[in-house]
Parts: sequence; structure tokens; C-alpha cells
Amino acid sequence: MDTVQVNLNSEVGRLRRVVLHRPGAELEQMGPSSLHEALYSDLLNTKVAQKEYRQLEGVLKEVCPVFYIDDLVVETLRESAEARRFILDYLAKDPITEAWAKVDLPAEELAKRLVAGVPGTRFNPLYNLYFTRDIGVCFNAYSMPAHMATHVRSREILLADLVYRYHPFFTQNASRVNPWEKVDADTRLEGGDFQVCDRNVFVIGQGARSNRKGVQAFISVKQKECPLFYVILQDLPMVPESFIHLDMVFTFLSRSHCMAYKPLIMGQNQYSTRLLKVENGHVSETVFDTIFDALHSLGYAYEPVFCGNDEGFYPDREQWHSGANFFAFAPGKIMGYGRNTHTIEALSKAGFEVVPAWDVVDGKTKVQVENEDRPVVYTLESAELVRGGGGCRCMTMPVSREDL
Repeated sequence: MDTVQVNLNSEVGRLRRVVLHRPGAELEQMGPSSLHEALYSDLLNTKVAQKEYRQLEGVLKEVCPVFYIDDLVVETLRESAEARRFILDYLAKDPITEAWAKVDLPAEELAKRLVAGVPGTRFNPLYNLYFTRDIGVCFNAYSMPAHMATHVRSREILLADLVYRYHPFFTQNASRVNPWEKVDADTRLEGGDFQVCDRNVFVIGQGARSNRKGVQAFISVKQKECPLFYVILQDLPMVPESFIHLDMVFTFLSRSHCMAYKPLIMGQNQYSTRLLKVENGHVSETVFDTIFDALHSLGYAYEPVFCGNDEGFYPDREQWHSGANFFAFAPGKIMGYGRNTHTIEALSKAGFEVVPAWDVVDGKTKVQVENEDRPVVYTLESAELVRGGGGCRCMTMPVSREDL
């Protein structure tokens, strides 16, 4: 039994467990005709994407044990007859699966088909699964499957729900909650829009992928165990696709800094920032100019580092390539794409040492986790991963962190 349990009370506490998915066979089955449905704008070179992904794995494996969702699914199906029935009951609702969804199918093969799809049928591959962030949300001691906006990603939620329900890591402290069983069909909340500032302070984006009904569903869960908490709600543009989630324009970096795409987060525009105070079931709203103003009103002295270094057209160029999407595995220890050179320069000016992730993979340096006074950004080379439409935060699902 893993002695570490679900625990998420910040975006920057030292990482103890994280869920990943290495890009695999599912990408090989994507063709030009399925690009739009798969939510991609281009085909990825799978071998190159896998090579680039080694950088993410190499850094994180020096920080903590890494879970792969594929392995969690296999372990769950192998050890739990109830979990297998849960999956088969789901598949039985769809006649296209009748030919292969068998009770005696080995756990490894069933899991493989759930991820990679079944050629010759409409049981599509999970093209977006390497963005594990979106499919589940952990907060405090709870694990919650997300509620996706797009049908093509609905089976990814099945996998998250499966492991949250039945895998020993999650069942050992009964972490799973699910607010989605009695909600309107258009209720949506995805992990890329959900950020934990503190135990009782959350920052949530609403736009193309998450909406107010999804936020209210989360509130209905949280208020059962906490009489007073806050949600900072940030409106997002519906287009273009680079704004699909809050973490494409805003991410926490340390105890004192956040990355921000200035034109949206700091600019004068129609996208409002509201602070929701939830006290004994009553919700009151206060409008603020920016997320930072709302955070400051609650006593958090975060300051911005700007995507693109706030220079000319670089913020737009680099935000498009996930330039605001950073993942913190400890306070001030972050990962992001090195191709966004002006954003990396802004981090350097803010005191972050810049270390290529390949130096970790090749054994030239060790990952620095301790010493908060020495912030570090580990930069990933990326020509293929970035074309999927997400960055390092998108590719990680933290399930346990140390409290700050």
C-alpha cells in the first residue's frame, strides 16, 4: 500500500505523485480526415513526440514516483472484478463494442483497446490522452473526474473515473467524489481550467471548455466539507484554440510569482474576473480588474511574470505555443517549453536559473527540488508535443503534493 495519499492544497507544493501518459499508438491512428474531430490542427510525428516526452519524464522521475494512467488502468482491471464490471457495463451501452468487449479479455489487452481504440470500428483512439491534466481534478484530499466539453474525450473520463473509484492508491483514503451524476448535460469543468491556490482558494477559468454550471458543481462538493472558501472565476475567450483553458494564460510558479499572458489577464477587456465567496452555502460575488487583484484581496502577494516578456508581438506568438503553460513540481521549480525564448528571458530576469531538461536526462545535472531561494526553470525542446496544443501543465495530473 502506498503510504502517500491524495493531497492537493496548492499548485506549487513539492510533488509526491503525478499521473502521466506517454504518447503512443493512439497518435499513429490519427489521419487528416480525423484532425478536426481529434481537436488537432496537424498530425504529430509520434517518434519525435515520444523522444521529446522523455524530457518531461526524466525531470519528474527525479522528483517523485510517476504513475502512468495506462498502468493504473491495467492494475485496476486485473485486481478488481468490480472495476471490470464497471468498464464492461459502460461498453455494453455501445453496440460497436460487442465484438471485442469480452469478460475474459486480459486486463492488458482491454486497457490497450480502451486507449488505442479498435481499428475498423468507430471506437476511436484517445488522441488527447497525453494531456492527462484535463481528465481529472484533485483538490484537498479528493479526486474528481472532470466533465468534458467534447465527445471525443469522453472515454478519457471513463479511465480517470475507473482508477479514482477502484485503484488502491485512491481507495485507501476514499478520495473519489463525483458531482456529475445529476447535472444538466451541458455542465462542463476540465482540469486545465482548475487551479488550487490554497486549501480553500481556487482559481477557475470559464470559456470554451468549462462553464458556470461546472463551477457550481464543484462548489456543491466543496461546501459539504468547508463552510467558507473562495473561487476566483476568470472569463476566457471562446476562440482562438490557444485560449481553451485557464492554464494557457495563467499558471502558478512559486510562492510569489505567477506566469500571465498580459493582454488577457492584465489588459482592459471584456473578460471579467470575479471573486466568489462561498459561506454556509451562500455565494456572493465581487468584481476585480485582474486575478492578481483578487489574490491580493485575500492576502496573497503574487506578482506576474509575463509570457513573451511583454515585448511587441512575442506575447501572442509565444502564448500560441503554450508560453504561459508552466508546471511547478516544487516552489519555484518549474518546467516549460524552451522554444518560447522571450518568456524564458522574462523568467531569467525574475531570478530563475535556466536549465535544459536534456541535461537532466543525459545525466549532466541533477534536478534541484530544495532551496526555494534558487528558482529554476527546466526547459523542454519541443517541435511536436507543442503541436498538440498544450504544455507541461497540460501533460501532468498531480495527485499528491506536500503542503506549503
